[in-house]
Amino acid sequence: MKMSQTFMDAKQVSCDFFNGMCDYQKVLRLTRNGYLPGKKLGKSYLYIREELEKWAETNFSKPTWSKMKV
Repeated sequence: MKMSQTFMDAKQVSCDFFNGMCDYQKVLRLTRNGYLPGKKLGKSYLYIREELEKWAETNFSKPTWSKMKV
């Protein structure tokens, strides 16, 4: 069991994980719509860096057009 998890808020995800390429509001929208793994605590969302990295491996490993039906 891992005890050293790195927690981030939406602004940190925007700056650190997406290198500022994804706006803070977009991070919140993606989370609310169920695309990004995050947990709501009160009025804000918390993200675990390891879960975001797994999400990125799954979602960015294949090109978008590979999901299209021909």
